[in-house]
Amino acid sequence: MRALGYSFETAVADIVDNSIAASARSVDIWFSPFGTIYVAILDDGNGMSADELFEAMRHGTKGPKAGRAQHDLGRFGLGLKTASLSQCRQMTVLTKKNGATHGAEWNLEAVERAEDWALHELEPADIDEVPHSKDLSALAEGTLVVWRELDRALAGESDPVRALQDHIDEARDHMSLVFHRFLEGKSPSLEIRINGDTIRPVDPFLRSCKGGQTLPPEPLQIGDATVTIEAHILPHISKLSASEMALAGGEEGLRRNQGFYVYRNRRLITWGTWFRLARQEEMTKLARVQVDIPNSLDHLWSLDIKKAFAHPPEPVRKGLRQIVSRIADRSKRVYTFRGHRGWAPEIVPAWKRFEGREGKFRYEINRDHQLLQALREEIPDSAGPTLERFIQMLETTFPFDSAYADMASDRKPELDEATDDLADRLLDTAMRMLASLDAQPALRARLLDQLEQIDPFCKHPAVAKKIKEQLQ
Repeated sequence: MRALGYSFETAVADIVDNSIAASARSVDIWFSPFGTIYVAILDDGNGMSADELFEAMRHGTKGPKAGRAQHDLGRFGLGLKTASLSQCRQMTVLTKKNGATHGAEWNLEAVERAEDWALHELEPADIDEVPHSKDLSALAEGTLVVWRELDRALAGESDPVRALQDHIDEARDHMSLVFHRFLEGKSPSLEIRINGDTIRPVDPFLRSCKGGQTLPPEPLQIGDATVTIEAHILPHISKLSASEMALAGGEEGLRRNQGFYVYRNRRLITWGTWFRLARQEEMTKLARVQVDIPNSLDHLWSLDIKKAFAHPPEPVRKGLRQIVSRIADRSKRVYTFRGHRGWAPEIVPAWKRFEGREGKFRYEINRDHQLLQALREEIPDSAGPTLERFIQMLETTFPFDSAYADMASDRKPELDEATDDLADRLLDTAMRMLASLDAQPALRARLLDQLEQIDPFCKHPAVAKKIKEQLQ
């Protein structure tokens, strides 16, 4: 039972699940790394009677197939015990209901001495000695869980104080994410405090940041239950502030955390995976898909005891597979077209993209671009083949790998905006293009009229407008 693979933060989160299921509005977590080391978790939810407490302290009080309330975050009826005893040897639970306080305790040392799994009922004097019992007494109702003798949580640590402090930080980061939908909003349904400090929610979809995209929710019917899928495309990292980038997990976090985010009754269960429906790539790292599942589908999702992993059943995978490519394409376009808004039909680009067979593609310099036409007019006919070979060399040696890595990073390309001679260079370019059409006044006039739609002028519309006024 103690070797189920709980980490410290997932064990704490499992206790908070019970608080949410008990309709708690606030949860206080205290870590005491000095003196007698302990962890205490107090909520103001519905307390338990003595019989309810002893039932809750039994192992496997409710099976995974048993019916549950719609918003129940439980799964196997094991979380309170297994999560606690995965970290400590002494687990104490106090609960208050209808003005009466009851207590019970599992102490593994006592179990080993007696060679019997006997649950210890606390007397009133024992209850008063439990850390933060007075905080429970101040509530109308609530439950207090205390871990002592943290042998597993601090196993192999030469500095237990420092190790517990690290666990505090890990638990804060973990709960700010997995419970973010309970913690966020002007009137959050839950407040969690660690040693008095309120945990701030971390939205993995960065919905408060400008430049992101959210697609309409798509329902997926599985029998009588509904799975809701909502795709999000994060803003390009060049649009994120340093603090927003930190929330996204940094550049490496962006790549690692792309994929599906599976929620069970608003609680995040698993994230950062495509369930083998797609590969994690640099150009898709902005794609994150929210998947909401009800607890009535637990038996299909292979949900584990720790509620830290869920694998979708085949009917759900079919629905997810249909949207994966569409979402990935949107993520890629955030990179591909961030220079300007794509190659709209009215834009005359310097480069053209061609689709080949079997999903292959290539880029070619636009041989119809007027600047290239102007160059052909200026050079002798004998130099034409050499110019064409030079253009082909540029096309076939384009550094795709380097460009791919740079565009997928947070490094910004060095563009012309800040150069002092930009206007002069664009003016000279325009004059050379127009000069090649001196013998064709109608084409010359049309080119000048469309100047703002031609690369590179389309990237600098204000400068292009002034050039048009100057040359007309």
